[in-house]
Amino acid sequence: MDKNYELFLAVHLYTLYASGFLMTFYFALTQGDFKTEFDFVRRIRVFLPIYYLFLALIFFTGLLLLALNHFTMRGDFWLMIAAWLGIFALAIFHFILFKRARRARQYKAFRWMSVVILLTELVLLLLPFYLKF
Repeated sequence: MDKNYELFLAVHLYTLYASGFLMTFYFALTQGDFKTEFDFVRRIRVFLPIYYLFLALIFFTGLLLLALNHFTMRGDFWLMIAAWLGIFALAIFHFILFKRARRARQYKAFRWMSVVILLTELVLLLLPFYLKF
């Protein structure tokens, strides 16, 4: 196997693991108790760029791996692409909910939806590992 492929596969897998960790950390951020609303909003706003960076890294390392495979598409590649698109769409929806909650200063509905969205994202992240074509 090509050394470049092995390197990018390792980077891709580590970014997947890091994203799983970041999703659970974000879950703790949204469900934790904070003294003030400012602390709650600040921690989430500081965390989100890191989370989005790892989503972008997953995308770009996946594209590099696909290019190194000469763009031959298999079923597991389609599943990974669909899972990433689902996670990305849910992250956008989650950010929109966060902006609405911040504007209205109503965080109960946001916290409940965060549980649903983040658990769904974790399932989508793990899905390609368990389903093989």
